[in-house]
Amino acid sequence: MTWAAAAFIVLTFLALLQASGVVQRAGEVAQRSKQAIAVVRDRSMSDLEKEAAMQAHSKALFKQFLVITALAALALGAPIAVVAGMHACGLVDFDAALDCTMSWQVLVGATVVGALALRLTRSGA
Repeated sequence: MTWAAAAFIVLTFLALLQASGVVQRAGEVAQRSKQAIAVVRDRSMSDLEKEAAMQAHSKALFKQFLVITALAALALGAPIAVVAGMHACGLVDFDAALDCTMSWQVLVGATVVGALALRLTRSGA
């Protein structure tokens, strides 16, 4: 039951990250960062224009940071709360389930599942 609880935590976390838009938002952060770098390199802009543009990028990036952090915390908290409830009912050892999530088998499995899921969602399947 410990392995099942660990798998539930990891797979639910990955699914909730995708469903809540965290993965998409991370892509938006990368795009916004590229735009900010382009502003710095733009020789046609004055220093004041660059400063205004960089402040706008900074505010947008900070807002994305807060949103991504909150969504990731919720995505992790939900499956952990379920397993904690299972522990309260005597169904699983909570500490053992958390320890199991950090085993190399679960980490490799989550990496493979996450990569496949990302590939499937990007290919439109």
